[in-house]
Amino acid sequence: MTGGVRARGRRLAHVVIDRLWESVRRLGAIDAASPTARRYGSFGDGSYIAFPRGDCTNAHAVHIGRGCFVGAGTTLAVGMPTEVYPDDCAPVIEIGDRTTVGKDCWFVARHSIVLEHDVTVAPNVYFTDHNHTYADPWLPVGQQVLQGDEVRVGAGTWIATNVVVLPGARIGRNCAIAAGTVVRGEIPDHCVVAGVPGRIVRRWTRQDGWQPPFTTPVEVVEGWPVGVPPPE
Repeated sequence: MTGGVRARGRRLAHVVIDRLWESVRRLGAIDAASPTARRYGSFGDGSYIAFPRGDCTNAHAVHIGRGCFVGAGTTLAVGMPTEVYPDDCAPVIEIGDRTTVGKDCWFVARHSIVLEHDVTVAPNVYFTDHNHTYADPWLPVGQQVLQGDEVRVGAGTWIATNVVVLPGARIGRNCAIAAGTVVRGEIPDHCVVAGVPGRIVRRWTRQDGWQPPFTTPVEVVEGWPVGVPPPE
């Protein structure tokens, strides 16, 4: 076989594999009309889970709102491997309307993890509402009792890549969480959080605006949407 024939064969194989893979991605995704969507507690119109999907356990305890996107490889795990949640259980993982979750994120929940509407989550973010304790010095940590607390992310918040959100984190509305931050505790509305552990590095209030002020003013491009403040 000549080099030219081999090259044409490789190009043809590439085209065939590419088209097959795109077909698999399209057909393997979940939308509201997919039979697999019925396994979830709710699955809103216009929502989409990309293929290849991550693990999903106790899917009936996972509720997905309208117009959401969940990236490929994202795990939605409710309970430990042997735990069974009743069919009529309350939502354990809730993803609000128009929320976007990047690929390869992890939701590991036993109590409650809630993302409110219009949240944006970058790839490779880890959420958990429980941890193993380590009080017993002789028992392996992975076998010790679990303690947990609910997690909530407020509407409009943006969470950058490689963030870890720990049990008990309550993140306010329209916050920005910097890449690599470890979030715990209460975060008020309109805060920028960074670091390990995360701390507030900038905050907006009605009285003082953004403090510290921006060093470079943000110029809004003509035609770009502008937020409307709620009534006081």
